Formats: sequence, C-alpha cells, structure tokens
Amino acid sequence: MQKPGNVGGKPLAVIGHAWTPGDFLSSKRARVLFWAALSLFALSILGMWAMTSPSSSAVPETEPQSPRADAPASGDPSAQVQAMSSRPSSAARAWIPGALYRYSLSADQKITFRPAQPGVQALPSMSFDLRGEWNVGVVSVDIEHVNTRVSLKLSSLAVDVGGGPLAPDVQRNLATALQLPFFVTYDKTGLAAFTHFEQSTDPLVRSILRGVLASSQFVAKGAPGAHWSTEEHDTTGRYQATYQRLAADRFEKRKESYSHVASPQGLEPLNGQIQIAVSAVSTFALERDLWPRAIDGKEHVDVEAGQSMPPTTYEASLSLSLLEHRADPTLIGTFEARRASLSSASMASFQGVEQDPMDQYRQVLQGKDFDTLVKELRSLPEDPKARDDARTQALEQLRALFMLHPSEALKVPGIIRAGMDPLAASPMLGALSAASTPESIQSLAEVSNDAAIPKDIRMDAVAALGVAKDPTSEGLEALRGAKRDADGMLRDTAKLALGNAAFQLGDTDAKGAEALVRELTNEYGSAFNPEEQALALRTLGNTRSPSALDTLEGALRSDNPAIRQAAIEALRVIPDPRADQLLSQYMLGDPAPAVRRVAVFASSFRPLAPLLPALAQALRMDPTDGVRIDVIHLLGEQRTVLPEALPLLTWASENDPNPDLRKAAASFIHTP
Repeated sequence: MQKPGNVGGKPLAVIGHAWTPGDFLSSKRARVLFWAALSLFALSILGMWAMTSPSSSAVPETEPQSPRADAPASGDPSAQVQAMSSRPSSAARAWIPGALYRYSLSADQKITFRPAQPGVQALPSMSFDLRGEWNVGVVSVDIEHVNTRVSLKLSSLAVDVGGGPLAPDVQRNLATALQLPFFVTYDKTGLAAFTHFEQSTDPLVRSILRGVLASSQFVAKGAPGAHWSTEEHDTTGRYQATYQRLAADRFEKRKESYSHVASPQGLEPLNGQIQIAVSAVSTFALERDLWPRAIDGKEHVDVEAGQSMPPTTYEASLSLSLLEHRADPTLIGTFEARRASLSSASMASFQGVEQDPMDQYRQVLQGKDFDTLVKELRSLPEDPKARDDARTQALEQLRALFMLHPSEALKVPGIIRAGMDPLAASPMLGALSAASTPESIQSLAEVSNDAAIPKDIRMDAVAALGVAKDPTSEGLEALRGAKRDADGMLRDTAKLALGNAAFQLGDTDAKGAEALVRELTNEYGSAFNPEEQALALRTLGNTRSPSALDTLEGALRSDNPAIRQAAIEALRVIPDPRADQLLSQYMLGDPAPAVRRVAVFASSFRPLAPLLPALAQALRMDPTDGVRIDVIHLLGEQRTVLPEALPLLTWASENDPNPDLRKAAASFIHTP
C-alpha cells in the first residue's frame, strides 16, 4: 500500500531502512537520515562520514567564537555599561542599525548521488528552486560584530525528490518554515560567522537558507582593492576564496579549494580519504555603501569520501538584485528580543544531527582543563593582535568550561590572588560574566570585594557583575558593597554597574528590576554634589527603564549644565517616545552648547526618524559650529539608510557659514 506523500510509491532506502520522501518532515529519525543524505550546500554528509570512519589523528580546529557584547572591557568604567555607536568608514561597508536591504531572489540547489560501488542503486537526486525576496536588515553593531535579521518571502517553491514533487501538505509546511526569519552575525569584513535559528527549525530548512547565505558573502577588509584573498566558511567547512575587481563597482569571486571540513567534532583538516573538487564563480556589483546591488553565481562541487559514502555532486546558482534600500527602525533590538529562543551555530559547523546543547561548549573547549587555560593566559603572545586573539579564545574556552563544570569557576579568586597580570585576568572575569552561573557570580563577587586584589582587576570584576545576564542577590550585594569602597573609581564603576544590572534583571525578575531602579532613583535624590548627581543620572540611564524618565526630566530643569548634560546622555537608550521629545527639545533650546552637542550624540543611539526635524533645525539655525558639525557627521553616517539625510547635507554643503563645515558636508555627499 502506498504511504501518504510517496513520490511514485518508491521508498528511499537510507542506512538500511525504508523511508518515503513524504515522511521526511514528520518523523524525527527520517529528518536526521534525510539530512545526513542531503546536507545541500554544506555537504555535511562528510560530517556523518566522519562519525562512521576511523578517527583522525588531527586535532579539530577551533570554530569562530560567538560574540558577546556584554563582556567586560578595560578602560573608562562607563564604557563597560553603555551601548556602542556605529561609526562606519567611507572606505568600508556601511553597517547602519535599522538599514534594510530588499533583494529579488532566484536560487537553485541540487544534489545528486552516484553509486558507492558497482551494482549498488544510487540514492535519488533532490533539487530545490526558490523564487521571491531575500531581505537583510541590520539589527545591531558593536566594535567587532554585526547582527542582521534575514527573511525569505517566497513567490514560488519547486521541490523535486527522485523525479517527482513532494506531497502538497509537506511542501506547504516546508514553504512556511523557510519564511520564518532568522539572524546572522557577521564580522566587519562581511564574513558570516554565526547563524541563529528558532530552536524548532528543521535541519533541512536551515541547510537551504544557509546555502543561500553562504553564496551571498562578499568579504573585504576595508576598501576593496584590485585583487585579494580571503579565508571563509560555509557549512561544508573552511575554504580559500579570491576576489578580483572587474570594473569600478564590479568584482569576481572564486572559491578555490577547501582546507577543512565541518564535522561533529569541529573543523577537521581534509585528509586523503575525502576529496572535494569545487568550481564556483560569482560576480558582485556593489552600491556606494559597498552592499551588493546584484549577485550572480554558480557553483559545482564533487565529493569523493571513499566506499563508505556515495560520491556526491552539488550544483547551485544564485541571483540577487537590489529592490529597495531604506531605514526600518523596527529592526533594532529584534535579535536581543528573540535571543533566548534561538539556536546558534557557526557557519563552519556540522548541522546533521541534533546535539546535546553542551556539545557546542565541548567543541569550543577542545578538551582543555582549567590549569591548561590558566597557563596559556600566563604566557600571552607579545604581538598585540595575537595577544588579543589569544585573550578572546581564552574567554570563550573558560566560559565553556564554566558552563560544563560550574564548580571550576570557584577556582578563579585563588588564581588571581596568587598573582596575575590584569590583561590575563580580564578574560577570566569576562568568562565568569558570560557563563553567569551561580558559581560564576559567586567568584566575581569574591574578587570584587577583596581589597588585597589590585584595583584594576577589581574594577573589571565589578563591571563584569553588572553585565552578567542572570544577576543574583549575591552579585547585587557585592555591587552595593563596592559602592562603599574607599577608592573613588571603584565606587563609580559599581554604581554604573548597578544600573546595568537592573537592566539585566528585567528579563527574569521585573519586580526586582523596578525595585532596583527605585533604589537608584533615591540615590540621585540624596546625592550631595553635582558630580554625584551626574553619576547617579548616568546610572539611571543604564537601567534603560522608562520609569526613570520623570527623574531625568526633572534633572533637565537644573541650572547646572553638567546635570542637564548627564540627563541628556542618560536618555540615549531609554525606549520611550518621551525620550525623543526631550532630546529634540534640549537639542534646540538649551542655552549651553555642550548640552546641545550631547543631545546630538545621544540621538546617534536611536532611530533618527522622530529626531530628524530637530536635527534639521539645528543644522540650519544653531549658532555653534560644534553642534552643526556633529549633526553633519551624524547625518553623513546615516545617509545610506535615511533618504532625508542627503538633501540636508547638500543644503549644508552650500549654505553653512563655515567653509570647513561646508567641505565636511560635501565629503559625505561625494563619498561612497
């Protein structure tokens, strides 16, 4: 009897069990086996081969580390608890939060199997043809990474398995799943480092979407030159790519060869048992902001993995054409809002089987123990870049260790007391904050309140407590204790950190977060001098709580410009329309130029549409050159996503009374 959804009634024989194509989305085992046979662009079939073949002696390489914007950093304590502003260079791709790029999409992906041995029937071929829109929106930007939201809107989907279509209900389910938005983390060169899907997303869906994503990568450090080489990742593994300029705005990319393959154990070097032959050429036409205007590419990959797996051919084509580029402020914050429900994986990761959530930490840790990681931190390289890379890797590996073995975090205070350079101690504290287990918070609290530990390290521990994603009562009490420390810088850091802790607490304990906001509000009321009042206002800003607005608005009526300046600065990340109204009011009406300039600065952290009328008026009428140049720079940085910016810059380039400011405005108009 024919099973529902069977294409032609012939079952797929996969690893000794009969499955029909119509079953593949309705059975967990079928999904895994189907995925192992399919793997599409990534050809993660090699990862399944790696699980069944003899172990390689090569040690898997570390995958790219997932970014954390809330890890503590050295420097000014307020910088550790404030959001960052994107300052794109005219010589590199513009990453502007709230920028939306809509593309028409045509994508074809096909995988064909050949018999592994003579006389053995080959698995059926599979193809997926997608037509519609591919939308990419910039959600957030920090110093090193960019988070984007990606969505596919299908106008048509054609699927062929073994010479026939899928059952209608199965195809509808697949189409619905493909159109669920997901998130991608890039580095500033355009390298796709991580994907973040809803946890329930089927592996097949992830594979199709990751295939399109990988084919659309354009990677360049700074301004593109005549030719350059890069090392990139897709879900097959790591490969070398070369780029060549064809014309002023057109480039050709060639995928030269794979050096590593993604497996359940991480990236493994290719050995003689796996042969990958690739021919892949894409052309990119770029806009002024170095985002693609059009992409056309074709790829052909042949894989030979010995007699244990069938020879496989993967063919793909991709065409993207820019339909629209505009500002969409609703993008901002969407990644953080969904983060708890997302499943994250590096682009060079094996996605073929459902893994224990702790497996990712095991892969990152690479079998190292606490003593080994401490030894590596005590022998950091002299070269600044190599040292920074080593510190970043140590942070991620220590975080993985503290997640896998929480009690290991309790060793940190003793190691620091025994003597450790602040540069080496900082990654340990960042790892404790990122892990945010009760044991990690306990260790941070212990370091924070130990007067025998050097002040720089204690300040890092205090800042790390503030950004821990799961604050505990012990951690909050440690911050309150640090507020009473004899050292003024440590006290100030603790106060700012308490504001950020109130923001973090809102995810798990809304009442506790509001109680902490009230506590900080009372501290502003009892501050005995302008410096203490200004710090208390900045602390309230770090809570990002709309309930702080009444206090901030009252502070704006102060006769002291420093108090008003701190209140304006605190408004920058409070998500309430009243904050926009107050910024506009004081940008135009405050008698102190320093306050008006801070209002322009605070605007750079927010969607600009509600603030644009005030910015335009300040550009035309403010008598202070400093205010006008700040507006020019802000509009120049947002010009690619804010259509209203270019007319204002044009006006300034022709009419500003200062020739230097006219020149600055003109430079944005004439620079890509």
